[in-house]
Amino acid sequence: MLLLARLNRAAQRPKGECTGMTKVAVVKTSPKTVISDIARLMDLAEYDRSVSRDFATTVKLNLSWSKFYPACSTNPYVLDGVLSKLIADGFNPRTIQAVENETVVTNIYHGVRNNNWYPVIKKHGIKFLPLIKATYVDVKMPRKTLALKRTFGETVAPKEIFGTNIIHLPTIKTHGHTQMTGAMKDSFGLYLTKNRHLAHLRLHEVLTDLLMLQKTISHSEFVVTDGSVLGDGAGPRTMVPKIGNILLATNDMVAADTVQTRLMGIDLRLVHMLRIANQLGLGECNPERIEIVGDYESWEDLPNFHLKPAKSPVIVWNRGFLRFPGMETFLFRSPLMWLPTKLSGFYHDGIWLPLRGKKWVRWFLNETDWGELWKSYSS
Repeated sequence: MLLLARLNRAAQRPKGECTGMTKVAVVKTSPKTVISDIARLMDLAEYDRSVSRDFATTVKLNLSWSKFYPACSTNPYVLDGVLSKLIADGFNPRTIQAVENETVVTNIYHGVRNNNWYPVIKKHGIKFLPLIKATYVDVKMPRKTLALKRTFGETVAPKEIFGTNIIHLPTIKTHGHTQMTGAMKDSFGLYLTKNRHLAHLRLHEVLTDLLMLQKTISHSEFVVTDGSVLGDGAGPRTMVPKIGNILLATNDMVAADTVQTRLMGIDLRLVHMLRIANQLGLGECNPERIEIVGDYESWEDLPNFHLKPAKSPVIVWNRGFLRFPGMETFLFRSPLMWLPTKLSGFYHDGIWLPLRGKKWVRWFLNETDWGELWKSYSS
């Protein structure tokens, strides 16, 4: 009912008018201080005003590739920092679960192993729930969805996360479909099953619907966005990694991604989901109404890493074919779905990674302090 009231008030506002001030914490970090930096970051963002010890907590990991690639998926030291802070502040580890899903081109069990998540999960004694084993149930939405129901024929969520605090752990990286991937995009793997590729032509609307769904079923939401290493170029996989040494956190998913556009150096107006979500009262997109706290004094004071989103050949092919009438049904809603899946895997795993990506993996692991920290979590 609280969400419905907020949505009704938002619908009565003049188009484009934004909500009140929202606090986003942004701090500098380093491999030697990242655990304490995450604790300071969460305090600056006043996480305990929304994330309650009286409710179970769901930590949503971010898996963009089953294989390890810098900036692609949640780093183990960020997961470690968030869990360390929660448990130090009195959260019972038995009430915390880490979750992630898989797509037609990822494998959750390979992802847990290759991204060094399991040693952190074991260290803190929390539960890991692969969402392929979750029970998805219908959700009664407070208003008609923009594209979710029309695209998938249903609005569902895993019942295991209902009423929980939901903490997202995305990385700062580009995306060929949406310019960027961050807090809002991280919900893609929380509520959608393997058929999520069907949303690509209506992705901004679907992601807005997913944010509304999250606000409908969760107790609270929070995000810690990792910019220790950034992904530039044809994301979310075939990227050039860059050192960023930055973290941000807030309880507003829209504001988090708005600040992320500034850090990435991309045009806020191109990320349509932020404007749409703001107009529906789901979060703040106006830089003038976002309060920056931490190691930076204002929006203008934030660094610009000059990332340049691009489209990989797979995304170009995907978007090109889907524009032809009937092609979505022919390729993605039929037994022929195995063909684009195999082609994507062959390109990413068989061509791009060994020919271009491996050098960046070696660079990160062998030539950066972040890589040394990452390797220290290997089981």
